[in-house]
Amino acid sequence: MNLDLLMRNFLCVAVSLVFIASGFSQDEVVTTITDDTATLDLTTVSGARSVIIREEAIQQAVTPSVATKTTTPEEAPDYLLPSVDTISGAEIRTFQRYGLEDVLRQSAGVSVVQAGQAGGQTSLFIRGMESNHTVVLLNGRRLPPGLAGLYQLEYLDVSTLESVQFLRGGASSLYGADAMAGAIDLRSTDARFVGANTLSSYVEGGSFSTLRTGHKITLSEGRVGVALDASSITTDNDRPWSKFDNGVLRGNIAVEITDGIYFDLLGYVQDANLQVAGSTNRPTFPAQQTTDTQSDLLSPRISVIRDDWDFSGFYSLTSTDLESLSSPLFSDHTLSQVGREAEALFNYRGVEGAVFTLGAGSYQYEFDRTPIIPGAFNPDSNFEYSYTSIFAQADAEIFDGTHLLVSGRFDDHDTFESKATYSAQLSQRLPSTGTTLFGKVSTGYKAPSGQDFIFLDASVNPADLNPEESLTWEIGFSQSLFEDKANLSLTYFQTDVDDLVDSTFNFTTFTSFAAVVDTATSGVELEFRTNPCDSLEAYLNYTFLDAEVVDGSYFGTYNQGDPLVRRPRHTLNAGFVFSRENWKAGAEISGAYDRLDNRDFITNDFLYVDDYTVARIFGSCTLNDNIEIYGRLENAFDAMYEQTAGFAGTGFGAFAGLRIVLGE
Repeated sequence: MNLDLLMRNFLCVAVSLVFIASGFSQDEVVTTITDDTATLDLTTVSGARSVIIREEAIQQAVTPSVATKTTTPEEAPDYLLPSVDTISGAEIRTFQRYGLEDVLRQSAGVSVVQAGQAGGQTSLFIRGMESNHTVVLLNGRRLPPGLAGLYQLEYLDVSTLESVQFLRGGASSLYGADAMAGAIDLRSTDARFVGANTLSSYVEGGSFSTLRTGHKITLSEGRVGVALDASSITTDNDRPWSKFDNGVLRGNIAVEITDGIYFDLLGYVQDANLQVAGSTNRPTFPAQQTTDTQSDLLSPRISVIRDDWDFSGFYSLTSTDLESLSSPLFSDHTLSQVGREAEALFNYRGVEGAVFTLGAGSYQYEFDRTPIIPGAFNPDSNFEYSYTSIFAQADAEIFDGTHLLVSGRFDDHDTFESKATYSAQLSQRLPSTGTTLFGKVSTGYKAPSGQDFIFLDASVNPADLNPEESLTWEIGFSQSLFEDKANLSLTYFQTDVDDLVDSTFNFTTFTSFAAVVDTATSGVELEFRTNPCDSLEAYLNYTFLDAEVVDGSYFGTYNQGDPLVRRPRHTLNAGFVFSRENWKAGAEISGAYDRLDNRDFITNDFLYVDDYTVARIFGSCTLNDNIEIYGRLENAFDAMYEQTAGFAGTGFGAFAGLRIVLGE
């Protein structure tokens, strides 16, 4: 599949709408497109910029929380733990973030490791857990997990989203398999609640022959709402043979059948081509390997919204296809994964101060690996499995200032062992001191995913693998400071994982066999945010992580007591943005320290990569109610660093862009 023609057609439509909408009323100018949606009066409609911000505020109010699957009451900050973050679309644009990996770095407890630069394989370690322990959703529907069990983060553009919600900690009791470490919900515009015709487009260029563009349009006519957004990037990167092209198209159309009853259709298409140079530590660098990746999602839904209850049911069809050419050892192949999911959810609000949830689902997955160059070291393989689930949740204020959130789930598997999981969270708000005390315990469950068996030796039966299990608990406090102008939170967490499925390579047969290990992670998350005045916002987070092998051999190299590879022991992120009437400017730093990357097979010594701290500077200026110019400097001090040994991080880069917004 190729998105080039589709993207060009979308751009033509967007440009046409710019001219059509140029006559829209513009009686009032709002200072910036990135105004905080929570502070805007929802009745403000004059001016293109205020219309779009009003629409964002409406979307924010009707978006379910990733932590509960229900809409969040106004008092949510008092009981949702600091491990639940919502990054608004306004904030994404202010900080000029485009990739999901950049958004997640703003939260504590997160380590993002990229093999190279834009488009390079990206691993996400939440609290030291595996990349495939996090579920990635689009408007509550699971994105195709791919063979690695985690959607490829490097292909997820966030520039046109309404928000990104991020939950750290066990979430299997709500989301089932793949949510042992947490959940990420990408929120594009929900067409059910579109109330105006709006358009936002941007284009930017800069270093490494980089060109980005994105467009978003919403339309409302009677009982019909439409929301479309598209984005693309092409860049050469600053490593040889590392060109990256990626396009994303999302769409949602909704019809209100009768008052409060909706039918909507959500669609998603992604297409990417990446040149893979490999590691500079290998004599073949730069390798002439390429990968083509396409993924898609199609999901119809029926939903009913009433004062005391709501119901939704959806079916979701997802697929991922990857073609790898010029692979090492003549192992050119194609990989494919197909998922079919159906889920129903009922929320009851008839009891004051409480919400009760009941849900059920059915899930089927198929995995295939087909060699392009057949041979003894390039076998084909396939596998499929399915399971059904039932889950329930109670979200209630049991005493004044005391909040309880409990959930449980049972997954009935046709291939692997069936499991029950639970989560219980208790928080206590002390209004006199502005303090919130909290604690949470949860269990997790994960059936083996594509990468756990797709490359296994043919003699291995994937059904013999045990599902992974986890026990996680966290405890801490959140403190309001300086008359609510700042907030400080401190969280201690600990997770034990049993039967972690790992692959160990057999250099004799050039195939993999399964190795099962137990691991333990623990650490501290410190977060500080402040808004001392209307013109200044700042944040800082620090994570200390201790992650080690408890039993077994991890990757066939790391044994009992050894640290888990590529998890920084210390992670630091900080940033600020300063705002005036028609411009904004800010800066961020991100660093990782004490990072084990590999092991010397001759001396058996640990091999570490150097610590790094990278800075970026950004700014924007609003010329009028419709036009904004912006720019940024990435790796502002041209630091030489590697997130993965042999894969240099991106050097200094300068980028500038133009954004046009229209609203009716």
